[in-house]
Amino acid sequence: MKLFISFSILLAMILMTAAPARAADKPPAEDGFKFTKYYIDETIGDNATEDGTFTFAMQVLREDAVDALKEYSITYSTSAEKVDVVEAYTQKPDGKRIDAPKDNFQLTVSGGRAGANPAFSDETTMTIVFPQVEVGDTLNVTYKRKVTDPLFPKQFSHLLTFPKEIVYEDARISYSIPLSLNAKYHNYGLVETVNKQENGRQLLTWTYKNMASQKSVGHTVTVVDHIGDDPGVALSTFPSYKEVAESYGARATPKAAVTDEIRKLADSLVEGKGAERDKVKAIYDWEIKNISYAGNCIGIGSVVPRDLPFVLTNKMGDCKDHATLFQALLAAENIKSSQALIGANLIYDLPELPIVEIANHVINYVPDLDLYLDTTSRLPFGVLSSQLAGKPVLLVDGYKDGTRTPVMPAATHRRTTAGKATIADDGSIEGDITISLSGIAAYKAHETMKDYTQAQVDRLDERMLNSSGYEGSVEMKPGKWDEDMLSFSYDIHFKLKDFVYPGTPGALVSAPPFSPQSVATAVAEAIGEKAKQQKDKLTKDFVCGSGIIEENYVFELPANMNILAVPDDVTAKSDVQTYTAKYTHEGQKVTVTRTLDDTTPGPTCTPLIEQEYEKVASKAWRDMKAQIVYK
Repeated sequence: MKLFISFSILLAMILMTAAPARAADKPPAEDGFKFTKYYIDETIGDNATEDGTFTFAMQVLREDAVDALKEYSITYSTSAEKVDVVEAYTQKPDGKRIDAPKDNFQLTVSGGRAGANPAFSDETTMTIVFPQVEVGDTLNVTYKRKVTDPLFPKQFSHLLTFPKEIVYEDARISYSIPLSLNAKYHNYGLVETVNKQENGRQLLTWTYKNMASQKSVGHTVTVVDHIGDDPGVALSTFPSYKEVAESYGARATPKAAVTDEIRKLADSLVEGKGAERDKVKAIYDWEIKNISYAGNCIGIGSVVPRDLPFVLTNKMGDCKDHATLFQALLAAENIKSSQALIGANLIYDLPELPIVEIANHVINYVPDLDLYLDTTSRLPFGVLSSQLAGKPVLLVDGYKDGTRTPVMPAATHRRTTAGKATIADDGSIEGDITISLSGIAAYKAHETMKDYTQAQVDRLDERMLNSSGYEGSVEMKPGKWDEDMLSFSYDIHFKLKDFVYPGTPGALVSAPPFSPQSVATAVAEAIGEKAKQQKDKLTKDFVCGSGIIEENYVFELPANMNILAVPDDVTAKSDVQTYTAKYTHEGQKVTVTRTLDDTTPGPTCTPLIEQEYEKVASKAWRDMKAQIVYK
């Protein structure tokens, strides 16, 4: 079910940086520029050091692209990389060259105070401002980049892709790699022009052209990424993903050593706890509340955790620091655990060639509890974000091919709306609505609403009333959070004048005012996707999952209003969804019950499942317009 995927918490922790050096500012739109030249020439050293030359030429095609393109930024690690710009210039259509003067270069350097080492980042950003840029000009830059301290000793992993939305008139990637590193590669749609061995090195060259931009397709679903969807090349010296995990663990595991400070802290956290699960929860709860997140981009520190005394003193760290601290605290209580590399991205299958770029996050695994925990997510104990569910993981300890995090349990996500609305003789209406959530959606709603001030609530009430178009009052009451059940509910009370006019024929929408109409939202997404596919067919797998949406409404009408008709009951089924709607009329009372039960297992679905959604949505959509007719 697509509706529930939007409740996942997006993570932005970076574990590993991809090579080559990153261009900080991506040009603004696929058809606002084109690459007339895109050359990368890399020489890999015996110890996996790198010496590369990068030559790019970008032609400006639109006026609204000028401001973004006239600045080009290169970001690199000051301690592990060296960058030198060979030339940068603007070339006019008539061939005239205008070099970027020295005062058009801006350096932004991250460093420590008074010469001390930086705490979180040693990144340098070099920004080049091209002179006199106009539409039709070509912006040229050539720079050299040396990697003196590889992320992993004697290993390298590169993933380079060419987005289909961008025009590349002339692209070339060349590598010279020592045979002793035993590098392997996978080519995804490039033309291989050189593949030979010479003087103990492997020489590889690929070329690529894309003369027309392929516009990106928008869908209501979140499509899954696969390495190879876009043309490109992947290279790696890692024999397997096990070696990737071991290379990370070789420097991370020693950082999780149990010291007197760690043991003392762990003992204080688990005091009075008997069961292992209770101890793990106590440590987890303390860490998510007391250790904040801070990135680490200091040379090889981007893949090596900080020392724990630094993390504890400053009460902050990145995902590797969090995972290392958690592992150490558990070890102090003789609880086994492992760090686990995972992708906080849209990649759900590991490419055959082991590349480190697919794993950009670190969590923990407690084998005795068969439990994955992410202390950077700040989710309640035992809950993994939707983004990490059903993902391949690389366990540092106890590695096993094919290991994945569990998918979200069936019906983890549940949204129930219950409401009662009473219409008075004068046509006014008064009612109450209770919205109940479970799963990650409940936690997010709780986190959002728990710190609302009364003034903020009052403004929200006012906005709801104003948007209704009626006179009256709306009051949203404080929510109720149950961490053990992972549930959250809140109430809305409303009174509206002149909601209907007794004696005049009319119809009521079959949902009270201010109800979220969650079923209609889910159905509308499926209908919208069908409309999009009539133009751009969905060809890729998408992110999905199970869930239940329920609505239960009761309308009580006054004696001076005759109920002439209520909608017919509806049932719609597919292989993965069932929709039911029941309308009961007794005296002056009408009861409306709707349920959308989605059993899609997830975490990903093929395009055929979208057709199953549409089977239900096409019938349910008509029911969304159902009305109670009165006079």
